[in-house]
Amino acid sequence: MNKVSLLAASVAIALTGCGGSDGGSSSASNGVVITGFDGYFKNAVVFEDTNNNGQWDTQESILGLTDEKGQLTLAAKPEKTLALQTLVPNGAKQRQLIALDAKKYAGTYTVDMDHPSQAMAHEIVFRAPSSSNVISPLTDLVAIEMAKDPSITEEDAKANVNKALGGSEEAPIDLYSDFVEGATKNAELHKTAQILTESKAQNPTNYEKKATEFAQAANQEVDRLVASGENINDPSLRPVITDSMPNSDNLAPETVVNNKLTVNETIEDAAEDKLDKLPKIVKGASFDGVELNIEGLFKDKDQSLVNTKLTHNLAGTGIEVEKVGNLIVLHPTTIVEKSGDFEIVLTAQDKNSNGDVLSTVSTVFEIEIESANLPPMVVEAEQARLQSIVDGWYLQQGELFEQTLDISGLFQDKDGQITDYSADYVGIEGLSAIEDGNAIVTIKGTPTKAGESGAALTISATDGHTAVQIALSMPEVKEGVTPPPTAHPLEGKTWYYLEHGSDDGDDNDEFDYSRVWCESIKFEGGVVYGNVRSSENRTECTDADTQKEQATYKVENGRLIATFQFEEDSESLTESFEVDVAGDADELAKGAKTIVQRPIALDEKAERYTYFADAANAESRIQVKSDDSYDKRFGYIYLPAEQDNVYDLGIVSFALVEGSQGYKAYINFDVEGKDFSCATIDEFYKSFTFSGNDLTTPYSQHYIGGSCNTITDEEYDYASIYFDLSQIQSLDVKNIYSFIGYANDKNAEYIEAVKFNIEWTGEGDNE
Repeated sequence: MNKVSLLAASVAIALTGCGGSDGGSSSASNGVVITGFDGYFKNAVVFEDTNNNGQWDTQESILGLTDEKGQLTLAAKPEKTLALQTLVPNGAKQRQLIALDAKKYAGTYTVDMDHPSQAMAHEIVFRAPSSSNVISPLTDLVAIEMAKDPSITEEDAKANVNKALGGSEEAPIDLYSDFVEGATKNAELHKTAQILTESKAQNPTNYEKKATEFAQAANQEVDRLVASGENINDPSLRPVITDSMPNSDNLAPETVVNNKLTVNETIEDAAEDKLDKLPKIVKGASFDGVELNIEGLFKDKDQSLVNTKLTHNLAGTGIEVEKVGNLIVLHPTTIVEKSGDFEIVLTAQDKNSNGDVLSTVSTVFEIEIESANLPPMVVEAEQARLQSIVDGWYLQQGELFEQTLDISGLFQDKDGQITDYSADYVGIEGLSAIEDGNAIVTIKGTPTKAGESGAALTISATDGHTAVQIALSMPEVKEGVTPPPTAHPLEGKTWYYLEHGSDDGDDNDEFDYSRVWCESIKFEGGVVYGNVRSSENRTECTDADTQKEQATYKVENGRLIATFQFEEDSESLTESFEVDVAGDADELAKGAKTIVQRPIALDEKAERYTYFADAANAESRIQVKSDDSYDKRFGYIYLPAEQDNVYDLGIVSFALVEGSQGYKAYINFDVEGKDFSCATIDEFYKSFTFSGNDLTTPYSQHYIGGSCNTITDEEYDYASIYFDLSQIQSLDVKNIYSFIGYANDKNAEYIEAVKFNIEWTGEGDNE
């Protein structure tokens, strides 16, 4: 499709800029940040509540786990209701998740960072409309209102909740704000959210039916706490609202004073530190035991004596665990019988001022028992059998050779399994050894020299901990006819390529800015020839008839190594590069090659080029005129596809025009039949410039930077780079201008820089 005619769309987006977003938006450069809290929830499950029932169902997509700031970054927000599920140790939802993915969810539970030393006491779900970037007890109220009455709008639902929480039309409450920290921190809303969390947990049946009434009661309780001088910043102060008439249509609120049971961080840290300092506990070895002092671990202002319960999963390890007074005792044992990750869980009941049990609070101590590892062993009989096979091979200099060995029986591991095999080395020049991932080793190639028997073929195996290697002895390589050297595919021919650079060869620095040039190169007889750059190389390719900087080359094992000698700051320097043919580029132009130039022994980036066999193919990219028709204002390049090391044939079209508001220039990137966006541009290119002699602004000399916009109003998206020339008063007719897209240093080996020239004729074509 002719994307060049859509300049207006590119310009409109570039001039409009970026819009805002609703819901306390916190955006990251690579996605949208979702934050969950009454205090920040760590290790809460964020999911898409597709059926909007306020529960996580196993068929619903899990978007991820929150971090210690309650945050999860998503590539894009889902269309349905956002929801957050908290987890408690051995809770019903945690067990469901472990059944789905034990490695990820075993030992994973939610921590309210208002109390960072303890697991949450309740498995509970909070929701938020998809327009919000936060999930909290307040957004949950809005989502509940919308779920109860599908005909209600989000704005009406927010108005109902705003009213219940004491807000007004003139001074509305920002229900989608982060009231925990930052500029929108609000202690009263924070306390309201804490009360709503506890109240929802205690009223699982009635909360959603009477949510706004619970909100109103929570707001009134916070007002009472403030008026009575209570410290609402105390996270342990957690009054609970219950419904004394659960079967009625309206809430009959009863508020019970509750100070949340908390874990003493000092006691917990001391116990964890003691466990961390233990010598490694290893299966098959002895364990000396340890005692952990837990006196004062749990504290609750509503009860004078807190009873602690011990549970653990160390049964079968040989380590006995018991609670003796204020000590947790791990008894010594002569042999530890089981390895793995284990937990000691201490729990206590949170009671309110009436003595009613509200919840169970847990803290978890983790213990790792390592497996004693025995290294893999070589099966000597199998090694002898494989050696007898190798002894029967016939190798001759200059003759193609290929054989395979099955090494699956060569090693054994008594306490585990072999995880990887490898063919490490074969000591015969011209041969290679490769293991295919299934314990089959292939030895192939053409021996280049005759030699005696005894060259090593080394093979190894690992169990993930220890590697073991053996060497088989290769047979002799018999003498043969030495084949004539094979010419490298780049030798003996002049190649043409485009380069960006500032030196124009005239020893005058006035116009030494980065532009696009045609360069020529020829590898012949060990000498590297090239052109002498001049101004005509802006639009023409000239002969490679001059040895470049005493440049020479050699071909070793199929690798072409070019060496250049030059002086810099009165110092003689030598640099060598491998000029690697990465593949044919016939899709770009007949006979073209994709080249990667890699520095040898230098900490410099490799760069990718297209070598054109015909000068006309390179010149077609630098002889473009502004009034040329579309079919002359584009070039094919290879663009990165979704898979690593896979490329799509891309079309890069470009234009320079004058409109009613001044001059405009742009480049469009398009892949036929596929979307191509600025996300890929940003990943592989670091910047784009439009350069020329007469491009001068208050901010730059000779350069105008470009900005990328993804155009979405066609069947397939494409990326458009727009250059704002509105401050340029006039362009000189016959001046040459360069479009350059610089590849990121880390990607320069994998994608070629964008390089095109265009001559301003006084008119531009935008068809």
